Amino acid sequence: MKALIRSSVIVTGIRGVGIVLQSLVLLFLARTLPVHDLGIFALFYAGFGIARILGPLGADQVTMRRAAVAGGAFDEELHRVLNTSFVLVVGVNAAVAALLAAVAFLAFPSLLANTGLSTPQLLIVAASLPAFAIIGLMTYQLRGFNLNALAQFPDSIVLQLALGGSVAVFSLLGHLDLATALLSLVGAAWLVVIIYLAIRLRLGVDLSIGPRWATTKSLFRESRAVLYALSVTTISGRVPLLLSAPLLGSAATAIFDLAARFGSVPSITTSAVTAAFSPRFAELAHARQCGTLSRTLSVSSLVAVAPALLCFVVIAVAAPYLIEAVLPPVYGHIYVPMLVVCAAATVNACFGVTSSLLFMAGQSHVVRNFSFAQLATVCILTPPLALAFGPLGLACVALASSIVRDLGMAIWASRTFGIAPPPFGIRRTGQPQIRESGELA
Repeated sequence: MKALIRSSVIVTGIRGVGIVLQSLVLLFLARTLPVHDLGIFALFYAGFGIARILGPLGADQVTMRRAAVAGGAFDEELHRVLNTSFVLVVGVNAAVAALLAAVAFLAFPSLLANTGLSTPQLLIVAASLPAFAIIGLMTYQLRGFNLNALAQFPDSIVLQLALGGSVAVFSLLGHLDLATALLSLVGAAWLVVIIYLAIRLRLGVDLSIGPRWATTKSLFRESRAVLYALSVTTISGRVPLLLSAPLLGSAATAIFDLAARFGSVPSITTSAVTAAFSPRFAELAHARQCGTLSRTLSVSSLVAVAPALLCFVVIAVAAPYLIEAVLPPVYGHIYVPMLVVCAAATVNACFGVTSSLLFMAGQSHVVRNFSFAQLATVCILTPPLALAFGPLGLACVALASSIVRDLGMAIWASRTFGIAPPPFGIRRTGQPQIRESGELA
């Protein structure tokens, strides 16, 4: 357990540095770009974030689980699954990128005029969709080999350093605008892809073991359930931002995006804990030891929620002064939305680790069902609250949907597996077993 906590701390530190770098880049862009352009940049950034999560098609979770259960020992089947996942992800995302580019040109002829992008620039941005999918896939695969820090470093730090460096160079040359900011982002993504591929090659890749139809079919079937759950979860998290543009305009989108980014700082620890504990969840679920699983889940919840609560207090006390000192006056109203988003992130830190357990236990359909409930909450509440309260209403939607999904999953897992809801199972020492069906034996 100490090793898992230590790994969580290390990954949290890496993600923390990455968030600081990302915040500096966003603050610089907020002070440099017009608020309209920053809103469009935020929409592209959100779209690439979706590609990073959904682009791996669920194969990231599946291959991480298989690598963790195998203990990092390569055999022919593991080589074949890893190779197949890469080919599948690259092929599908390349096709999706081509389709999106075609739709953009045919259905939205004013897109170039609205964004200021030239046709070659838009094609370059669209063609970078597979890069973000590969980043998501490689990150999880390296976690399956217990290389949590190495998996996190390129995505969190190298990406932001490359993006910030490119933005700084364009600014010094007097050419920083929306187009060059987007090109800086996609260029940084391809650099990170190269680094990840180099790491995977050093771990060992047997190129002679190619995909087979049976392996592809099995991987797709197993990944499909994960993809469904991740799709609904990701869409639910992005709907408020995506709807803010047509409902409130690009300026309000930029304000809510900044509030959401800084308010979701506790997610640094939550994602780090998930990264560190997921392989252990896979091992315990495979061994069907419910007592140890309960304690491990509660420990992970405590490790995630303690810094989240501290972050909430810090934002509540210090944010007004920082906002006034750092941001332009147009962003002066982000304090309360930021605090509400931070509350949502704290709820997720306390109970959201349950979703990782369910993925590793092969119960992705449960995550999907609660994510559907979250999406329904978002779709019902976003229009009226956004129109009534602006960015604050969007933040309230995020809080309500987090309670519905994360707390709901924790209660379901507690009743189904016979474990205490996190973080209240810290003292549980029994060793009941879990049947293949997922029911308590």
